[in-house]
Amino acid sequence: MTARVRAVVEGALGHSLAAWPQAAPLADFPAAAYDSLMQLEAVTRLEKDFGLATGALDTADVATLQAAATRLVELTGTP
Repeated sequence: MTARVRAVVEGALGHSLAAWPQAAPLADFPAAAYDSLMQLEAVTRLEKDFGLATGALDTADVATLQAAATRLVELTGTP
């Protein structure tokens, strides 16, 4: 799950997150602006990639890679 979330968020950011810790705030990522618009982009891409309805995720759900993966497990039931 975490690898899939990482790949989707990387696509939104346009930067690799390979060395980025799962629990580190994405807002602290140095090479990209992870502002409110980027958070919405990440939410939209994750909802689409995981086949969720629009609005299933909130921007708070994508504060970290770990938070996004945890929430997606809750929503999809897939570890």
